[in-house]
Formats: sequence, C-alpha cells, structure tokens
Amino acid sequence: MAGGIKEPLSCDILFAGGGMAALSLLYRALKSGLWLDKSIIVIDNNEYKSKNWSFWKHTPGPFDEVICKSWSMLSFVSNEGKTKDLKIQDYGYHTIRSQDFYRHCLTFLADFNNIRFIHEQVLSVRPEKNNCLLETSTGIYRSVYLFNSIYRKPPLKPGSQYFLQHFKGLMIRSKEFTFDPARAYLMDFRTSQEHGTSFFYTLPFSEHEVFVEFTVFSKHLLEQEAYDRKLDVYIRQMLQVKEFEIIEEEFGVIPMTDHRFPRFQGNIINIGSAGGDTRGATGYTFTNVQKTVTRILDEWRKTGTPFFNRENIGLKEHLYDATLLQVLDGREYPGHQVFGDLFKGTPAPVVFSFLDAESSIFKDLLLIKSLRPMPFLKAMISVLSRKSK
Repeated sequence: MAGGIKEPLSCDILFAGGGMAALSLLYRALKSGLWLDKSIIVIDNNEYKSKNWSFWKHTPGPFDEVICKSWSMLSFVSNEGKTKDLKIQDYGYHTIRSQDFYRHCLTFLADFNNIRFIHEQVLSVRPEKNNCLLETSTGIYRSVYLFNSIYRKPPLKPGSQYFLQHFKGLMIRSKEFTFDPARAYLMDFRTSQEHGTSFFYTLPFSEHEVFVEFTVFSKHLLEQEAYDRKLDVYIRQMLQVKEFEIIEEEFGVIPMTDHRFPRFQGNIINIGSAGGDTRGATGYTFTNVQKTVTRILDEWRKTGTPFFNRENIGLKEHLYDATLLQVLDGREYPGHQVFGDLFKGTPAPVVFSFLDAESSIFKDLLLIKSLRPMPFLKAMISVLSRKSK
C-alpha cells in the first residue's frame, strides 16, 4: 500500500455474485477439467435462500443428479375450468431445490485450493483495457476475466416493456389430497385476473405433499396478504383441502422485459438474468443459463477465451418476447386467453421447443396460427417501429 491507496488483489477469474449462474459455470468448468490452473475469487453477500427451480427437458442435463422430483404428465386448466391433459411425448417436467443445488456445487468446489469465496457486497465492476476491476466496501480486485451475475434493473428506452413475474409458493402437507403424484399442473387459471395474468402452479411431490404457487405477470407487486389470500382460496375451494400444514414458503420476483442485456463489456461477461438468460416471455432461466455455460466452456476449450458468438435467445426470440409483452400490456388479448389458446391449439412439445428457442420458423408459424392474429400483428408493428428509431 502506498499513500493510503490499496493495491488491487489480483487473480485470473473473478465472479461478481455466487448464485445459480455463477456456481453452474464454476462447477461445470472444474468438473470438465478447465480452470484447474487458474486463481479464482467468488464475491457475493447473499444468503442461499430456499427456492424451487423447475423446467421441462427431453435430453439429459448437467445437473440431473440433483433433480428432486420429475413428472411425466402435465395438465393445463383454463380460466373457465376446462382441463387439458398435455401430450408431452419425450419431455418431462423437473424440479431442483436450490439448497440441494448449492450443497452439491459447494461440496464439490471445496476440494479446490485455487478458489476463494469472499462474503462481501459488490459495489461496482468495470472493464479496463485488458482486465477488469471489482470494488467492495473493503477492497479492490483485479482479474483477467470477470463473470457478473448481479442483476440490476437497467435504464429502459422509451416504450420498452418491463413486467415482473412475482409469485408466492407453499409446500403443504395434507391427507385430503387426491392428486396423481405423476401429474403436475403447469398453469391453472382458475382465479380472477384483476392483478394481471394470474395463475396457479401445482406440483405434487408425494401422495400427501404438494407445492402450490400463485404467480402474477404484472408491472407492480401485490401486498403480501393478497398472495396469501389467493393461495388460501385456491387450496380450500379449488383443491378442496380444508386441513393442511404449511411446510415451506417461497417468494420470488423475476424480470420479464424486452430490454437487450449486454453479454460482453470488455472482459466482463454477464451471465444469468444480468446477461439476458431470463426468457422475457416466461421468466424461465435455469435451462438458458446451462446453454450459456455450455457456449462459454466450448469456446474456452477452442480459444482459451469465454467470448462465444451465438446467443441461445436470439433476435427472433427477442422479437417474439417483446411482442407478447406488448400484447399483455395492451390487455386487448388477456394473458389467460393467450396461454389458453396456445395450449389448446398447439402440441405441448412445439410450445416447449418454441419457449426454449429450439423451434424452426415452420413450427413457430404453427404456434402463431393458434393465437388471435390482430392483437399480435398490431403489437409486432409497434415493437418494430419503436426498435427502428
């Protein structure tokens, strides 16, 4: 130290944030034999809160060993109460508990002496010519590459959409359940829609334990009592369960926006929601993070750098997401009707591949055909007009 100025602590790779995206990348890199000779520092001050991450898939994934429950059958329930059993073919729906994921990754990483975890708040990150700087309240860190997963709401351009997917979930236990443990309810719209697009999400974990979540797509959060009230009404009236025990509670907020997040800023690589890995139309993140991690690691093996070219959520998907958010904002075509028409008129595997950015233009057209054309056409014209300015 000279003149009271602290010298930056240097390493090869910095992580700003140590959540799901960061640990996915770090675990998979070291598991595959990469970065064994790199000095790595992870800086994060968040506690690892208990959450459920759910996703559909039809091929093996990198964290299949920590999946706690899978469902081979899915159903959709409309606002009018009509149930549609979805034919999902070779897809399955899966849930990973965040605590299992964190324990799995951190236990593995504890054996590596080249990794250091620091529990501090990240104040800022910035790129320099050939490296990166990260500042905390007590020090400055320098690295060649920095992976940033700390999400901050971006400054939005005029007309940009910024919805929130906010939800409260309860794991409840009761002997009154009549669920088939192999069937999950992906969306159940049997609730009023005054707060925005609102639905329940019901996952039976066993004969007597069910996870029930109330989810809203809107631009503002509700009072906590509103989530509790909706859940209580649904459990008692729709599920016909009078006596139950609450085992766990979960609350979360996920951004749904048409903002284009920068992936690379000099040698800073943004990952997770901070890098655009949250799908604007759905809020699903876990699968997109794993695809981004795969691209980073593939490029590192080829070039020794993390700078990949092709995004999983590309321009086409961004246009679709922006259009849907514009439709939801206009309320001419309510969200419960949009998703009802979508699953009524399109095979579920086509919907899943579309939402995973794996579909062809031909399949996209099949999906779009099931929806009311005029609201989407007007919304798309509005989006294209705004983005061309």
